[in-house]
Amino acid sequence: MNWEKTKIFVSQIINKLSKNIKKDNAKNFCKKIDKIIKSSIGHKLITFTVIDDKFKYCERIYSNNNKIYPILGQKKMPKNIWSDKVLKNKKHFLCKSKKDIKKIFYDYETIFALGCGSIINLLVLFKGKPIGTINILHEENHYKVKDLDKIDFLTTYLIPFFLDHQKVMERKIIWLIN
Repeated sequence: MNWEKTKIFVSQIINKLSKNIKKDNAKNFCKKIDKIIKSSIGHKLITFTVIDDKFKYCERIYSNNNKIYPILGQKKMPKNIWSDKVLKNKKHFLCKSKKDIKKIFYDYETIFALGCGSIINLLVLFKGKPIGTINILHEENHYKVKDLDKIDFLTTYLIPFFLDHQKVMERKIIWLIN
């Protein structure tokens, strides 16, 4: 796809997303983002995770494979290379090989069983703070740095849904504490 066609394609996506953002619920909207990413760079697995930095928890709010990666309750944020790059340094994360995945992700066997060996974690920021990630997985060596540039703009459209879900997470945590 040449640059002019790419610009037109992106413009059409932005117009469509902007019209739907007010009337869609989070699940339907995430499905639309899922389809756009699949058509742009491809994936075998995609999940969306909301981060509550105040309480250091995250929660999966969307998965295209609920059998293997279901929508779950909260879990503590990991402290590793991934959290340093994504949460502390506020950068997207690209893991191209199974060797690298095995070093970072505790569930690497499940990832490999799905035929995945490369991962993109797109960071969703609001006012400079991490509020979530789009987690995209495919075959080993499938993703390149240029793929991040192709889909980075999509994170902006998830901000309202992620912020809403942070409020839900906070209520759950406060309820559990009390």
